Amino acid sequence: MKGEKEAADDKHIQRLYCSITDLSLPIFVDILLRLPVKMILLCRCVSKTWRSLISDPQFAKLHFSGQEACVLLRTLGSKRVSRTLYLVEPETCRNFNLGYCSCYGDYYTHDCIRTCHMKLDTKLKIPWRSEELALNGEVGDAQGSGFKRKRCVKVKPKDQRFKIVNSCHGFLCLAEPTCNDPVVVCNPITGEYINVPRDKRASEKKKDFVDCGFGFSPRTNQYKVIRIFNEWVHGRKREFRITEIYTLGTGSWKCIDDGLSSSYKLAFPTYLKGFLHWLCLGFPSSDYIVSFSFDDEQFQSVPPPPLKNHDANWDRLSMMRNISMGVLEDCLCICEASNYINIWVLKEYGVPESWTKMFSIDTLTDYRWPVGLYQPIKYLEEGAVLMFHYFTSSLICYDPNGPKFKHLKTFGITSKFDAIAHIPSFIPLKEAVVGDNVVVLNIYSRRLEFKVHGETEDLSLVEKDEDGI
Repeated sequence: MKGEKEAADDKHIQRLYCSITDLSLPIFVDILLRLPVKMILLCRCVSKTWRSLISDPQFAKLHFSGQEACVLLRTLGSKRVSRTLYLVEPETCRNFNLGYCSCYGDYYTHDCIRTCHMKLDTKLKIPWRSEELALNGEVGDAQGSGFKRKRCVKVKPKDQRFKIVNSCHGFLCLAEPTCNDPVVVCNPITGEYINVPRDKRASEKKKDFVDCGFGFSPRTNQYKVIRIFNEWVHGRKREFRITEIYTLGTGSWKCIDDGLSSSYKLAFPTYLKGFLHWLCLGFPSSDYIVSFSFDDEQFQSVPPPPLKNHDANWDRLSMMRNISMGVLEDCLCICEASNYINIWVLKEYGVPESWTKMFSIDTLTDYRWPVGLYQPIKYLEEGAVLMFHYFTSSLICYDPNGPKFKHLKTFGITSKFDAIAHIPSFIPLKEAVVGDNVVVLNIYSRRLEFKVHGETEDLSLVEKDEDGI
């Protein structure tokens, strides 16, 4: 044990140096706002004081206002439940070219094919679908037991999967993968989620694949989910589709008149500036971009960029198979991949003349670029752009000022994966949703309770995802 003199010396030394707890609150908050999401999540576990500060809605709003779009990866394994999300933050993206790099030269161009590796550290979770299925099945087995006990419930992977529809303000819309019917809105950072109610009247209708999306109404400060589907009447498909809107915080869906034709499919739901945008696949007209206003709840067409294909045998339907839509630096963008990969950006929203071609990549003379569909994710430093290639399930960086082709490999993912642009948010769902008619759940609440013959029964739900967790 230390003597009195040594203890006094330690206290004297401690007084000479400042700790982080001695900082003023504004400085401490400013330090937290500069940290990556993973570090903030770790800081939240340090003490109750830090957790209370980080969980404060005011801090969450400050953090969200200064955030850039990140890359959100999700594994697509077929044999296990795919619940894990990997968040690739801007700081990590800047270090792509600082990691391990394997290069080999091209015999004809003496150019370098660069493969950069990145370790994925920030892991998040999305909800699982079968809580009610597991509970219902377990209640039947537990009846008559007469005592409390915990049970492990094994659930089939097909009962767990969700499809990520789109991202809006840090929240994700998740849909049932078979017919794409939206069922959950969640915040993967906080682990909170809200179940979207099932409309009994709509569920009784015979409908095909659902086109859906999620967005925000700036006028009413409300989040809304939209779904569009074909209805069959007396064995025949209706000429026009049915559109239904669900406002988070209310209790039911409502139907609106839209007049959308049933002859085409909507793809790449993209939220921007109070509007949800889709690409109309199979649409006979040149106006193949449609938007939906969450303020007015009306559809309208968006004039597309002046696309020109370099192939003499080009036709619009083949072009639509390799065209995608997204957001780059708060601007709507279109990516056309044929003989050239052309990325167009709408510089001024609502002004068709402001469509600008930002990148044009010649894939005929550069064999490194795989054929298929590309999705622009985000701008990187010094004019580079990060893209996701669907067919090979890979991240590819185009840098006009350096190695023009970088294949970004990731440590920790062995299966195929999907990638979207996502802005992380610490804003709680209960603070973002207007209205009282909503139940906010949390995926990290591992203990569920239900009543069996008037007694409380504990149920531990155990599942394995791609990480074996």
